[in-house]
Amino acid sequence: MDFTLNERQKMLQAMVRDFTRKEVEPRWKEMENVRHIPDDLLKKMNDIGLLGMTVPAEHNGNDAGGFAHLLAIEQLAYSGTPAWWPVAFNNSLPETICKFGTPEQKKRFVSPMFDGAKCFSIQFTEPDTGSDARALKTTAHPDGDYYIINGQKRFSTFGARNGTAIVWARDEEGGCTAFLVDKNCPGYSAPKIWDLMGTGGIEAADIYFSDVRVHEDQILHKKGKGFETLLYWIAIEKVEGCMVATALAQAALDEAVKYTKSRTVGGKPMSDMQGIRFELADLYAKIQACRWLTYRTAMLHETDNPGFQTEAAACKLFVQPVVNDVIATALRLHGAYGYTTDYKIERLFRAQQGNIVISVSLEINKAIVGASLVR
Repeated sequence: MDFTLNERQKMLQAMVRDFTRKEVEPRWKEMENVRHIPDDLLKKMNDIGLLGMTVPAEHNGNDAGGFAHLLAIEQLAYSGTPAWWPVAFNNSLPETICKFGTPEQKKRFVSPMFDGAKCFSIQFTEPDTGSDARALKTTAHPDGDYYIINGQKRFSTFGARNGTAIVWARDEEGGCTAFLVDKNCPGYSAPKIWDLMGTGGIEAADIYFSDVRVHEDQILHKKGKGFETLLYWIAIEKVEGCMVATALAQAALDEAVKYTKSRTVGGKPMSDMQGIRFELADLYAKIQACRWLTYRTAMLHETDNPGFQTEAAACKLFVQPVVNDVIATALRLHGAYGYTTDYKIERLFRAQQGNIVISVSLEINKAIVGASLVR
C-alpha cells in the first residue's frame, strides 16, 4: 500500500498547516482560559472547507473523503489545542448519519449544519456507563407517533452548542436505539460544562432530557439497532484519536529537537550528545510507525473493508501507549523546563492524557481485538 500523498492531498496539508500556524497557535491561551473554541475560528474552518469533508455535495459537504479529513486533523492537532475537535465531529458524525439515515434525515439533520455556527454531538456516555449499552438509563417511551426521552448524558462534546446530536436511549422493549435530536430543543438542557486537564474548549457537557419529544422518523438506522451505529462511528473516532496522537508526538519531537539544540551542556549543544541523539532517533522511529499504521487503518475505512472496526481497535492499542511514552520522553528531555507552561511540551502532554481516554478504554479495545482473533 502506497501512502505517497497526491498533489491535492499535499495542498490540503499545506493549507491547514498554514491555517494552524496563523489562526490557531496564536490563540491557544484564549482557548485554554475561556474553555471555548472561538466562534470566528469555527467559521473560518467552515470557510476553508474543513467541515463536511466526508459529506456528499448534495448535503452541503465537499466530498473530500475520510482520509482527507484525517490529514486536516493531523495538522490542526499539531498545535496542541482542541481546534481539531470540530473537524472531527463535523465529519465523522454526519458521515455516520449519511450511512444509516434516510434521505429526509440527511436533509434535515445534515444539510443545514455547515454554516460555521453549529456542531454535531454524540450522546451515549452516562454517569454510570461509558461503553455498555445494556447499562443505559436514558429512556425513550412511545407516545403515539412520538418518543419521549428522559435521562442524563455526560461528557457530550459541544453538547451546549446548537446543532444535531445522535442520542442513544433504551426503548420500551429494552433495546438500544439511536435518535437524531436538535440540541437546545424544549426539555433539553446543558447545565454543566466540565473543566478538563487539557483540550480546554471542547465544552464537554452534562445533558439533561426532560420529556424531550421526538418523532419516530428521528430514529437513526433501525429501532433496537443503535449499538451498530455507535460501533461504526466510534471506530472512526479511534482512528481520529490515533491521528491526533501522532500529531502531538510529532510536535513533541520537534520541540525536543529544538530545545536540545538550544540547551548548552559543557560548552556544546545538548543535541551533540550521542545519548540524546539516540533518544531522539527512537522517538522518530516510533512516530513513523504510528503514522503509517494510522494511515493504513484510515484507508481500510476509506475502502469499506469489513475488518475496519477490529483494525481501528488494534490501531488504538498500539498508537496511544506509544505516543504517551514519546511525549513523556520529550518532556523529560526538557528537564525542569518541561514542567513549566512556558514551553509547548507541557500542553502537548496534557492534551494526550485526554486523547488516550476517549474512544473506549484500552482494555475494552483489547477485548475487541482478542474476541476477533478467537472467533
